[in-house]
Amino acid sequence: MDHLSRRSFLGVSAALLAAGAASACGASGSSSSGTATTVPTVPARNGDEAVRRLLAGNGRFVKGRPLHPGRDSVRRAEQAEGQTPFAVVLGCADSRVPPEIVFDEGIGDLFPVRVAGNTAVDDIVLGSIEYSAAVLKSVVIVVLGHEECGAVKAAVDLVTKGKTAPGHIASFVQPIVPAVEAVRSQPAADLVNAAIRENVRRQVELLKSSQPLLAGLVQSGAVKVVGAEYALHSGKVDLVA
Repeated sequence: MDHLSRRSFLGVSAALLAAGAASACGASGSSSSGTATTVPTVPARNGDEAVRRLLAGNGRFVKGRPLHPGRDSVRRAEQAEGQTPFAVVLGCADSRVPPEIVFDEGIGDLFPVRVAGNTAVDDIVLGSIEYSAAVLKSVVIVVLGHEECGAVKAAVDLVTKGKTAPGHIASFVQPIVPAVEAVRSQPAADLVNAAIRENVRRQVELLKSSQPLLAGLVQSGAVKVVGAEYALHSGKVDLVA
């Protein structure tokens, strides 16, 4: 072997060893800082566990250290045999708030139901949520609002300025109007943010009392319903009391 070939061989060998080491670190769930971080390998047993898992995943996302769990061919093959989402996320259709990324979850972990304004007044939306909770046995439903929500802004404009939305856009604005009316006494600068949180609270209460399926699941403790708000700039999810 001549000098050039030997150098090339050693370079390739070093690269392969480095790649192997990196792969081993990734498989063990170690972060770049050397601190071991793992994602639960078993489904959350109840709503409280599910919420903790979601917030932990969001914490990794906020810090810029997501693990991207369950997004490989193995997980894809497993879930092809039957989906097992532990959480329903009733979220806004806003393109900046993708639940699997925000919560650092993988294929089959979440059951996202997304509609502009994250409302559950439509029977199709409600039926989708019921399916995941009653049939797929999801243990938590998260109503996920977000700051600067365009649907809520449109509802505020309707209430305060009489400004109507064109076409079918009005169909997702109207269900948010009661939330805006409820907080209308807030200062103008705070009205949108207050309406976003009020809308989340109202959807949580709607789901908790929904007949004939969800109310019973909530009362028995099989399903927990919580509200949350996503901050666009920080990426952080905070629970809404």
